[in-house]
Amino acid sequence: MKFAFPIPAGLNVTLRTLAFSLLSGLSATSVAGAWPVLEHPQHARIEPIGDQLRLNGTPMRISRVLTALPVSALATHYRKVLGKPLADAEAGGAQVLAQGRGDFFITITIQPQPEGGSEALVAVADSQAGHPALARPIGLALPANSTLISDLESIDGETASRQLVIANAHGLRTNLDHLSDSLAQRGLHPDGPPLAGREASLVQAFRGASGEARIVLVRREATTHAVLTLLSRRP
Repeated sequence: MKFAFPIPAGLNVTLRTLAFSLLSGLSATSVAGAWPVLEHPQHARIEPIGDQLRLNGTPMRISRVLTALPVSALATHYRKVLGKPLADAEAGGAQVLAQGRGDFFITITIQPQPEGGSEALVAVADSQAGHPALARPIGLALPANSTLISDLESIDGETASRQLVIANAHGLRTNLDHLSDSLAQRGLHPDGPPLAGREASLVQAFRGASGEARIVLVRREATTHAVLTLLSRRP
């Protein structure tokens, strides 16, 4: 069994820029309850990323579109498909298009590929459905005074993945011990000793009957960031 995270190259850009689209307040007409469907370029390869995704409680659908078109031509295509009003900007070396359609928000992040051509990561978020889930429990005891930076969920067939990114002032070992105890309550135990990186970092893998987990800890400037990835088998 392999981890569903790290998420594909470029998706981090999409997730960051999604916040921009959610705050943009753009409006457009759409059929209530129907997810927007976009027309992709001819001969493009479409790769859905998970059957179901949630970012900080917001349901999402994300697809990776690979095409021989250059970034400029691909951006022109999606500008025509989306129409106006449309937010159009560059972020992190990528071209980002964002649009609101009723309860839905669309973010398209376009960037070149090293071997030529370009890719578009098309994210559609149902912000209305996400509101009741914003305060849902994490289901895991975090170290005291931790800040939850992001919460990404993915369901792909019988495999459910969840990635939590947290930050706090505790040391690496304190974080590792606390999170290890929390995972033990879920039946997940260390799979070998933790691996120490060149810098102030630790990586620990976990296994159990219910699935797998991995903790990546990095400490810089008196702050520890923890990336906890959980992979479980759905009943």
